[in-house]
Amino acid sequence: MRLFLALGAALAATAPLAAQTPAPNWFLEGRGGAVVPTFDIADVAKTGGSFGATVGYRLAPRWALMGEFDYGFHKDKATGAADIKTLHYIVKLGYSLTGPREQGWEAVVNLGAGAVGFDVDGAPKTNTYFAINAGAKLTYNFNRNVAFVLSPQGDIAFSKKAELTTNNAWVWPLTAGLRVSF
Repeated sequence: MRLFLALGAALAATAPLAAQTPAPNWFLEGRGGAVVPTFDIADVAKTGGSFGATVGYRLAPRWALMGEFDYGFHKDKATGAADIKTLHYIVKLGYSLTGPREQGWEAVVNLGAGAVGFDVDGAPKTNTYFAINAGAKLTYNFNRNVAFVLSPQGDIAFSKKAELTTNNAWVWPLTAGLRVSF
C-alpha cells in the first residue's frame, strides 16, 4: 500500500513539470504541389509544379510569423515550349483559428506581403513585383514536433502590363508537405 501511495505522490509531483515544458516556438516546412495562375496571367501560363519552404516562429500560442518561399515552373500557353518560373518571397502573419494542438488538426489563416518574380525564357531579366498574400495552413500534428501540412495560398503580384500582359498576376501555390517544430 505504501508503495502505491509513493508512486501516486511521485506521479502527482511530476505531472506539473511535464505541463510546464514549453511548446516548440520555431518550425520549418518543406512542401511540394502545384502553382495555378488565374485571371489574365492564365492566358499566358499553364498550371505547373511547385515546391516551397517556410521558416516560422510562434509569437504567442495563436500567432505565428512566417517567411515563405515558393518556386513554380510553368509552360507558356501558346506553344508549351517556353519555361516560365515564378519565385514567391512572402513574409506573413498567421492566426490559429483552432489554437495550437499537440495532436490532431490545426487551422491557421494568414496574410502577408513580399514579392513575386517572373523569369521567362528568352526575356532579358526576371521581372519582380510587389505582392500581397492570403491563405491558410491546415496541419495534422502527429505530435508536438512533426506535422503534415496543407498550404493553399494566393499571391497577387502588381505587375506591369507592358512586361507581363497584365497589371495584377494572380498565382496560387497549392502545396502539401511536412513541418518540423523545435
